[in-house]
Amino acid sequence: MTKCPRCFALLDPDHHLWTLAPTSGAPRYLDEVGSAFLGAKADIGPMFRWDRPPGYNGPPPPNIAAQALRGPVLEICPVCHFTLPDRWREGQAYCIAMAGARATGKSLYIAVLVRQLQLLCEHLGFAMAPATRSTAVAYTTHYETPLYVQRGLIPPTPTMMTQTSTQREPLIFSLGTWHGVQRYLVLRDVAGEDMESGNLHSAPFRFFSNAEAVFFMFDPLRVQSIRDQLQDLLPPQMVSGGDPRGVLNNVMMAIGSGEPRLAVILSKFDALRALRDVDGSEWSMVMSNTGAAYLRDPSDSVLYDDNDGQLLHEEVRSLLTRLNAGSIIAGVENPSTPRRLRHRFFVVSALGQPPSGQRLHARGIAPFRCVDPVRWVTSSFGVL
Repeated sequence: MTKCPRCFALLDPDHHLWTLAPTSGAPRYLDEVGSAFLGAKADIGPMFRWDRPPGYNGPPPPNIAAQALRGPVLEICPVCHFTLPDRWREGQAYCIAMAGARATGKSLYIAVLVRQLQLLCEHLGFAMAPATRSTAVAYTTHYETPLYVQRGLIPPTPTMMTQTSTQREPLIFSLGTWHGVQRYLVLRDVAGEDMESGNLHSAPFRFFSNAEAVFFMFDPLRVQSIRDQLQDLLPPQMVSGGDPRGVLNNVMMAIGSGEPRLAVILSKFDALRALRDVDGSEWSMVMSNTGAAYLRDPSDSVLYDDNDGQLLHEEVRSLLTRLNAGSIIAGVENPSTPRRLRHRFFVVSALGQPPSGQRLHARGIAPFRCVDPVRWVTSSFGVL
């Protein structure tokens, strides 16, 4: 079974749902279910549901929905009414929810991550591409053009209530055929403002509990205790966005009884790496340790090195302890919620150098360890 790209619910092979395509000319009605999950008004045409008869093990009979509804049909998710891409149920989707406070760099990370994954897939002999037209348009408009064409920073993700139609859609990418099965990567981003508000129990955010993994990104310099440690070593920082500790708790509450993996990602790691140039400080020695996993990047290796990932996990955990960020560690390892998730710590730098105002650094983009969290998830399925 695979998952719906919007609500991340498992698609039960015993239950299928179709609706007449908008081009059929059939009457459209307010879709209360679809509207609830979309976070905006949605309409829908007549629907046809197929439930597997007792003793029948095959797929739904061909054209059964088109014959019943007398027109062209689209298969939709029985849970949230999202229109499924063609032959979606035949593939396997890895659904990832992005989370973090404002100004964490989630949008920049997504923009760079997709490019890095495309290069990795090409290196491995596979083609990665948008799986839907809406994904191609959304990625080009909201991620690729602002960063790679205009050479500027990406505007913050709008809140659920103010997003455009393309921003409400999940980003769906085909990873090619692995071991005889078509594989997909699905990314869903949530505005930092929504994450900080804590109002994540409504239908539009239900995908958190169904995700394959949740990527919790945080800027280490947003933690007061870390800023206090480094205030004399780093240039003054423009502080915006909520405290990562509160956002982490909101993420855990949104996950609820779900069991996704939790990737805890220190973003903008280039700011900490710059400490190696501060002469005479103990942090110069820490960040100059050439043997440290957090200072090397194995992103283009043929296989994900889990031993390297475990070493990085322990190093980052130790780094957070040294930075007096025990509250972040405790929020992951002993959360206030009943369930302790399988987790791993990561470091990433989407740009490689701090930007100059709203423009990229003159040296351009030099990503660091951006694909690690995705490979941690997909490698357990023999992918990437």
